Amino acid sequence: MKTIKYIYSVILITCLITSCEITDVNVDPDNPSAASINAGAIYPGMISQSHRNLVALGGRIAGLINQQFDGLDAQQIAYAQYNIGESDPDDLWDFGLYGGGAMTDCFVIIQNNEGEVSALAKLYMAANLGLATSIWGNVPYSDAFNGDQGNLNPSYDSQSDVYDTVQALLDQAIAEGVDSGVGAFAGAGSTSGIDWEKTARALKARYYMHLTSVNGVSAAQNALTQAQLALSSTSEQADFVYSTPAQNANPLYLFDNDRPSTLGFGTTLNNMMTGDPRLPLYTTDGESFAGIAGLFWGQADSPTPLISYWEVKFIEAEAIVRTGGTDTDALTALQDAVEANMLYVGVSQTDADTYVNALSLSGTEAQKIETIINEKYKALYGNAPIESWTDYRRTGYPALIANPNAVSTVNPSRIIPRRLMYPLSERQTNEASYNEAISAQGGHLLDVDIWAFPSN
Repeated sequence: MKTIKYIYSVILITCLITSCEITDVNVDPDNPSAASINAGAIYPGMISQSHRNLVALGGRIAGLINQQFDGLDAQQIAYAQYNIGESDPDDLWDFGLYGGGAMTDCFVIIQNNEGEVSALAKLYMAANLGLATSIWGNVPYSDAFNGDQGNLNPSYDSQSDVYDTVQALLDQAIAEGVDSGVGAFAGAGSTSGIDWEKTARALKARYYMHLTSVNGVSAAQNALTQAQLALSSTSEQADFVYSTPAQNANPLYLFDNDRPSTLGFGTTLNNMMTGDPRLPLYTTDGESFAGIAGLFWGQADSPTPLISYWEVKFIEAEAIVRTGGTDTDALTALQDAVEANMLYVGVSQTDADTYVNALSLSGTEAQKIETIINEKYKALYGNAPIESWTDYRRTGYPALIANPNAVSTVNPSRIIPRRLMYPLSERQTNEASYNEAISAQGGHLLDVDIWAFPSN
């Protein structure tokens, strides 16, 4: 397995060799400003937080909405009933993304460095910005991160513009040398097999595929073009492995360890995986999901891919179907996706072969896409729950049934949520821009669509 853990060692060693340091004693290294611009010092925390954003608070909420998890007790029951208020996503917005979060770190690196040193920050900025817009729709970007210049009330960019920005950032990352990893701060070989240019193209494929509901076949064609230039094996993907479990374990493990028996393995997912050789590697009893010997996801050192090879192959399979490609090509991509995920989590080659050889694609375009997304739903468990929720919102698959105990407090229709509410901190500190964004999108309760994901 190729991991980012090795990159961090090289970054820190390089900093020591070159005597790099933060010169302002009053600067918080976790919240750098223009006075603290050493990219080698900022990259480790930024990358760690970026991967944490995928499976921590936002991932848990998305997994509960999308029924990959069950709420067993306390707040998790409320989330599973779609009682997700404006205070619930505060930490993700304020500390994961904006404020002292990963996008602020990316901005500092980009503003104060050029070429290969900032290229990786542009890639991570794109990934975090894509995550933010897929959750909320319109979000601050072009007017954000300028608090030191007196702009404490940034406006929100339209979601259409945000997706354009994501693609532009990834294009810039590729053009400016992202293939060298963290460039001058890493040194030769420090990426340990991670292919950053292919990772950028994988992210481009993901965010083009997000737009199939609004841009149709052209979005699928763009996604297909990028997917076929993207990751070619799991060894090339950017896996973050948590190397100090006591302080920095996998977020799913930490949550289950701190709040046991409040979050469980999803009944819906469990039922869909009857006979699937991954099931005993996902759960032991249909309820437990973390910290148990033999389970792959939810261990203290379980990896978190920024984007996985199997996701790329699922994107390719769906894009082939949407663009009128052959069933044979689409099925091959689907089989490659499932097999890659199975082998990655520990299924034997024999069992993986038996499962993937039984897969087929037939029927209408919609039926083929349903088959692909159902398999993707199983494979994204534990590593990309927000993407799985996005797939549901743009395709309607899997064919989930809304929680019959759903409450209507912030979700009057009691449907499976289409978005999260903007956080309370925005209403309290950025009210004018917050209200403008809500007005532009027609509301912000959980049953209000966002531009990229209109109701099917």
